[in-house]
Amino acid sequence: MQSLLKETYIPFGTQYYRAPSPHKSDWKKDLRKMSELGFNTIKFWVQWRWNNPEEGVYYWNDIDELMNLAQKFKLKVMLNTIFDVAPAWIYKKFSDASMITLSGMKIGPQTQPHRQIGGLGHCFNHDGVTEHLFFFLSETVNRYKDHPALEIWNVGSEPEITSSMAEMRAYADDASKINDMLCYCGNCERKFKFWLKEKYNLIEKLNICWSRNYKSFDEVELPKTRNTFNDMIDWRMFFVHTLGENVKRRFDVAEALDKGKHPLMCHHVFIQGFPVTSSANDPWNVGRFGDLHGFTQMDDMAMIDILRSCAKDKPVVSAEMLMLPGYTLDLPKTIDSYDIKKFIFSGVAGNLKGFINWQYRPEILGREAPTWGLTFLDGTETSWLKAFAECGSILQKNADFILDAKPRKAEVAILYNPENQIFAWVSTGNEKTATDSLLGFHHALYERNFIIDFIHPIEFEKNILDNYKVLVIPFPYLINRKIADKIIEWVENGGVLLCESYTAGWNIENGHHEKVVPGYGLDKIFKVKQSVVESAANGETHIILDIDLPYLIKNQSVKCLLVKETFFNNGAEVLATFDSGEPAVFLSHYGKGKAIQIGSYVAMTYHRNKESNNGNFLAGLVEYVAGISKPTISEDKKVRVDILKKYEEKMLIIQNLEHEIVDVEIKIPNEKIESLSEQFSNEQFKCKTFDSSTVFRMDLKPREVRVYRG
Repeated sequence: MQSLLKETYIPFGTQYYRAPSPHKSDWKKDLRKMSELGFNTIKFWVQWRWNNPEEGVYYWNDIDELMNLAQKFKLKVMLNTIFDVAPAWIYKKFSDASMITLSGMKIGPQTQPHRQIGGLGHCFNHDGVTEHLFFFLSETVNRYKDHPALEIWNVGSEPEITSSMAEMRAYADDASKINDMLCYCGNCERKFKFWLKEKYNLIEKLNICWSRNYKSFDEVELPKTRNTFNDMIDWRMFFVHTLGENVKRRFDVAEALDKGKHPLMCHHVFIQGFPVTSSANDPWNVGRFGDLHGFTQMDDMAMIDILRSCAKDKPVVSAEMLMLPGYTLDLPKTIDSYDIKKFIFSGVAGNLKGFINWQYRPEILGREAPTWGLTFLDGTETSWLKAFAECGSILQKNADFILDAKPRKAEVAILYNPENQIFAWVSTGNEKTATDSLLGFHHALYERNFIIDFIHPIEFEKNILDNYKVLVIPFPYLINRKIADKIIEWVENGGVLLCESYTAGWNIENGHHEKVVPGYGLDKIFKVKQSVVESAANGETHIILDIDLPYLIKNQSVKCLLVKETFFNNGAEVLATFDSGEPAVFLSHYGKGKAIQIGSYVAMTYHRNKESNNGNFLAGLVEYVAGISKPTISEDKKVRVDILKKYEEKMLIIQNLEHEIVDVEIKIPNEKIESLSEQFSNEQFKCKTFDSSTVFRMDLKPREVRVYRG
């Protein structure tokens, strides 16, 4: 990260200007106050509709003045270029610019709570509109590339927003709203057929995959129902491709004009609220571009691990910290110093190198008013503004360390597969069937101090599995042949695989259900084959442990969701049994490795219902089979301990995840730390070392976060 910046500092500050808010009369005093508080970074939006009000005419007065004020108050600027708000003249020039829903409704130009100036609704597959979009980007880069206040170009600020306007993406959580699916315009149909030809080459290959008998690609019909899988998966993945190509071109244009003077980035939205089915949101799709990468951050640690994972070796930042989200009369709870410390220092623990809050003042326009702000409506100081600024001062005090420090290496990976996400929507009517399983596994492991990466199908060609001891595949219904073959080889060489129900049940290459489940030959590593499957009756089906696990003991139970999958056992060890008596969880040995098959969806239950036994079961299974070295906490309390290292220097970030006071002993293996200094309170204390491990005891208030150097 240091190599990208002009000096040693952690980018820290806030989003400020999304025209026409805040009012011009507030600009100077607000920027002065930010500077006094120790902020070093400010973000402004350059919006296509606002700053290009007529064809060939550009309005720069507001951004010019703000850039000059930022320079005056020594604030570095991140400029966000916003393209989803097309100017009114675009819709007049191109009558077919708008996206079209499945029901035939023309979308846009329209407003949204987050786009109060209107203009949303244009289609990225309209070549004429897109050319003007890039004209605007070129003009913007040429205008500001030499301004001394400019520090970072953000050319892809939540690019998924274009395809997922608020309520228009809700069908991914509720298939009864499928008529809102976008986009069925003529440009999308034409380019989809071209994309299919590029993917399949021969119509015969598409026919096998889709179970059709088309004579040419011209005959291909756009999918309109969720009754078949592969056609709909291709249809939605086409929009992932469209978005990726658009974002790639943004980087190409900006880089050619800026000529390397400033780092370029984009930032993605979170999979929890922006499903790939309806918003084309695949973080790996856009995370591959730029010098650094960012995300929109909410209070979910999985977001941080997804960001770090999709960006690989690029520096990562929180481009929008959503600490106070809300709407008119739907207000957020007040935040305190612990909330702010958690946002920032859980990010530091996950290797984030910058933090930009959304936003300085509360919103005053549209339905996002009057929430989101660090200040009161009139700009006066709040307690949370002071706490935010204090965190900033601690970051800057440790900037030289944090910029180069790294967290412990992850030994556990969770597979995120966008095609499987879409399969979950087609099969159940709700993409969260897959997403909640991912999050349930992650939360269970995070609470027990595992370091977790997410991996993506595109990475299997690079032997990504060689980096990990354990692979977890939640809701594993769709796993393609290449991934399955890589997994079999990896397990044979010593890897540990853990899957939930219907492992590789769908054969995506040939468009049919596998006849043997687990599919693609994975049954030979699990040493089980699917037998009778029935519905898990309204969450009342339980799995009973037959052995002791870490965090759970024999005869304790966990709850199931959706299915109760039984198996023919071909040599696996039974770890747990359904309450009706059939074996439910199996452990097999294959080559040098191991595989665990769970006959239901346990992680989904943990995420949705917070069943503590389910979380303990998932973390306990991984600990039981993998023996991963990590910090341990006494009293069975959930206290998160993260360690960052720069050579011999260390930072410990300790979070009490409980909503009660805890008094715990913390043991950190393979680290010798003689003393610790708390960065906020300056408290000093000595540690004990035993057998290359460090041990200390501390009491923590509910939700308390402490930051130590040692």
